[in-house]
Formats: sequence, structure tokens, C-alpha cells
Amino acid sequence: MSDLSAEGEAVSRMLDRGLVRYAMGLRDEAIVFWQDALEQSPGNARALDYLQSVGALSPSALDPDVDLSPVQRIESAVGMATLDRAGDSLLPPFIPEPSTYDDAEEDNGAGTGDSIVVDVDILVREAKEREASGDFEVALKNCEDALRRDPEHEEALALVATLRVELEAVYLKELEPLSQIPYLRATDSSILELSLDPVGGFLISQIDGEITLEELLLILGTFDQFRVLSSLHYILVNEIIELR
Repeated sequence: MSDLSAEGEAVSRMLDRGLVRYAMGLRDEAIVFWQDALEQSPGNARALDYLQSVGALSPSALDPDVDLSPVQRIESAVGMATLDRAGDSLLPPFIPEPSTYDDAEEDNGAGTGDSIVVDVDILVREAKEREASGDFEVALKNCEDALRRDPEHEEALALVATLRVELEAVYLKELEPLSQIPYLRATDSSILELSLDPVGGFLISQIDGEITLEELLLILGTFDQFRVLSSLHYILVNEIIELR
């Protein structure tokens, strides 16, 4: 690695660390990181943009030749598209997919739709049995399958909410202590093969060998917590990261 690329990576890490501090509400510390980055890389568009966004740099101080238009504003950088246009979480709680069943097959049973109701009740009963045995992930999958068939099934909806809370506790427990630092283990090609969702992809992008789990969870505070913890669990069990 050349000295130039190493310096660029150091500046990028400095800018990212500033974002971490800003997300934690530590504005002054964030400014110090960004100012240091600007010293090492004069005219750096990200550093200039961040400093101006928090009022630490007036527009008149900008070099007229610097184009900030391609750079996301700091609010976008910190949020990293965690909110959609309506202000809701990017990844909301489970949304059932449309059911695709053959009407002819349904009519062969006790009447149109009757077999679906029976199937849903069976899935929910199995989910309860799985929950009782502590197999929360399979129980959740059964409930989600049930809701794809009957999105308004009250018992399944209530059980999904309960299972998400139970799984959050399990996932959080396996990450303790939160002072641990995640390190990437997998290669880029291995990561791509897993087809990570937006949350998983953002998690991977923030792991730099310095940020702690606690800081990572703070940055992702506006995401749906269950999706964050389940993504962390997924990349941990698939050995994409290790905790030290």
C-alpha cells in the first residue's frame, strides 16, 4: 500500500470517527476529528461539508473551486438513509408478502379459503410449540409464513411481536460486553455472496477495527432495533465478523 493511499484511509477513518461522535451527540469532539482530517487533507470535500453543516465553517471560508454537490449532507451521512420519505424506519416491522395460492386447489377442500385458514392455524400452533421449546427463530419463521397467508391473523401478529422482543434479548446477550470491537473476517467476495440487506450492508461499512459494538448500536439507533440485532447476529454466525 502506498503512502498516499494509507494517508487517504487515515483521513477517511478520521472523518468516520467524527460521524460516530456526532451521532452520539458529541459535537465538539466530532469537529476536532473533522478539523484534523482537513489539516491532513486540505480542501477535503467531506471534511468541509461536515464542518459547514454543524456551523464550524462559514460558507465564505470555502474554496470557490470546491464542489460539494456530490457529497451527502451530514444529516444523511449520520442517518445513512435510515428514514424513508414518510419519516418511518427504512426497515419497518414484518410486512407480509402477497399470498399466491391456486384457487382451484382451495376449492378442493371444505370451501374457498378454508384450507388456508387451517394451514395458518397449524403454523401458529407450531410456532407456539417452538417458542415454548426456546426455538424462537423457527417460531418467527412459522408466524411470518402464516401472515403471508392471512395478514390480518391477530394471534400470529401478536406472537410475531412477542418473538421479536425475545429474539432481541437473545441477540443482545450474545454480543455482550458491548465494549467489544467487531473486526471483518470475510473477504469482499464472501460478503457479496451473502446478499446482505441494507442494514447488514451498512453495518459492514461501519466496521473499521476501532468502533465498538456500543457505538455501532448508537449510530443505528434510528433503525428498527430487531433488524439491527438480527443483522449483527447473522453476520456473526456466518463468520463475517469476529468480536475482540
